Amino acid sequence: MRKITFALLLLVSSLCFANVPPESSLNFKGSVFSYFSNHSLDQRNDKIEQLIIVVHGSERNADTYFRSVFSMANKLGRGESTFIISPHFKEPQDIKHPAELIWTSEGWLRGDQALTNPTVSSFEVVENFVNLLAEKTLFPNLKKIVITGHSAGGQLAQRFAIGSKLEDKYSHLQFRDIVANPGSYAYLTRTRPIALPENSTCAFNNYKYGLDNLNLFMSRNESVEEMNNRYVARNVVYLIGENDTIAEGIDQDCPARVQGLNRLVRGYNFKKILDQEFPENIHEIYTVPGVGHTQWGIYTSEIGVQQLFN
Repeated sequence: MRKITFALLLLVSSLCFANVPPESSLNFKGSVFSYFSNHSLDQRNDKIEQLIIVVHGSERNADTYFRSVFSMANKLGRGESTFIISPHFKEPQDIKHPAELIWTSEGWLRGDQALTNPTVSSFEVVENFVNLLAEKTLFPNLKKIVITGHSAGGQLAQRFAIGSKLEDKYSHLQFRDIVANPGSYAYLTRTRPIALPENSTCAFNNYKYGLDNLNLFMSRNESVEEMNNRYVARNVVYLIGENDTIAEGIDQDCPARVQGLNRLVRGYNFKKILDQEFPENIHEIYTVPGVGHTQWGIYTSEIGVQQLFN
């Protein structure tokens, strides 16, 4: 694994926290959704070449996630050409607008329908942002789309990459899915790295941990085989913090435990099974040296910057 260069350390240490713009809101299917961004969604912009959608973790601190990627984009001189969107998936206890889309704590990262509007999946919200940016009359020079999330947002990013058909719709664009430090994965088959106890009733392959009993969004696909074939052909990168090894505070339900002890182990276990079951996959996995469970450490690392902006 390559070491972080001294020059990059200086770059990261010199990052000043850029001012975060006010939270914006978008009307979608009769409801309102909140997000942070550095450009306008409805004004023509010939400079935009890349879209990065970065999804927060369970703390739902979308502004912090936006700031991390926005600061790095500006230091690299890419702020004008990169459209950064940090969606804010809200739960019932959060401050919200009238008609705001609200999910349960598990629902938004699974792609479930909103509590306040059952016609809207959280995955549809992500797709809608891509649809808006892919509008050639407004952003004619868009070439690349990165969808990423850390922790709970990493869970969303991985499952979204399995269920979404955006790459089929926009074959002229380059897509990359970056899955960072998720607490669990949706496995493509019933194989797990840890054997179940004998006579176990563990529903280890139910969605979100596997592809049985799918939710509405995921079940819109023709078949599990279709999802698997599409997923293994995608440009998916897994970023795992070298020090993200604490088992406390992560999902310890049976379906998660059979994936491994902690986030670091679960990441490598998932990739190992993926390689065994689908050797044709083109996915990559990287350990980020010296980094634990921190989105800032992941996204501003040498590896993180390369995957986000190259």
